[in-house]
Amino acid sequence: LWDRSFLPPPPPPPSRRLVYPSRQYFYSFCSSSSSSSPSFSSSASASAVTISYEGAANNIAVVTLNRPGSLNAMTVTMGEEFKKTIESLPESVRCVVLTGSGRAFSAGGDLDFLEARANDNPHHNTEEMLRFYDRFLVVRKCKVPVLSAIHGPAVGAGLCLAMATDIRVTHKECVLQFPFSALGLHPGMAATFFMPIVAGQEAAFRLLLTGDKVTGEEALKLGLVSCVEEKAEDVVTTALEMAERIAAHPHVGIATTLATLRMHQDAAVGGLKAALVREADAQAACYATPELAQKVADTKAAIASKSKNK
Repeated sequence: LWDRSFLPPPPPPPSRRLVYPSRQYFYSFCSSSSSSSPSFSSSASASAVTISYEGAANNIAVVTLNRPGSLNAMTVTMGEEFKKTIESLPESVRCVVLTGSGRAFSAGGDLDFLEARANDNPHHNTEEMLRFYDRFLVVRKCKVPVLSAIHGPAVGAGLCLAMATDIRVTHKECVLQFPFSALGLHPGMAATFFMPIVAGQEAAFRLLLTGDKVTGEEALKLGLVSCVEEKAEDVVTTALEMAERIAAHPHVGIATTLATLRMHQDAAVGGLKAALVREADAQAACYATPELAQKVADTKAAIASKSKNK
């Protein structure tokens, strides 16, 4: 295995207010949906991650991935802002609801980032991937429950992030997918760790090896999510209502129960840390293959062509 030591990321810029811009296009690997986006107030903020506070006591933090033009594709900058946002939550916060702006929860890893990895060397890519995971998996260190409100497609690393949270809410027609195999890439960001724990071995093998899309309705049957709404616009509302019920309970009992449940998860199948190292090494090996570089180039070209024809 390659040397896995790495430096901490530089301090990110501060997070700003919650933003929910208007409808956006889908990547080619996301199914089109007729569901409308959740309706919230918008602002001109350019922050990749935004935050607002909800609930009767303003003790529920709504954290939003905010790159709607790219379906909230996950970048280094977004990761740095996300980590700073989670680590800087006020002590008064009792629950976090994580969602995305626009029509998607997240389309996964940014294609420019993947292209850069394909042009880098395996040693450095292992370090880069561990840093990338660490920025987003800070949710595992959050001392209050984190709920994912998956109102639109959650794909690749976007779905990995949702799987790392404590509770997931979506709607019946939502698209969820791990498309790693189609790119010739090993899954990352703890997908191979959380999938067998949350959904079982059979679902993990099927979804990670085939890259099949599943709807929110099927995801509920497989155990990937806890609750499924009829409409996309109801997802964030339902997540907030659930967060309010959690926040209403005495804090110490919730915090200690959460810590115990995560402790059991993180110690399973060899431990979360070992799983992340394995995934980073495997992804670094995949990035060195010509097949992956070609798949990324083809996907970027397809998106550019689709945008040009609109």
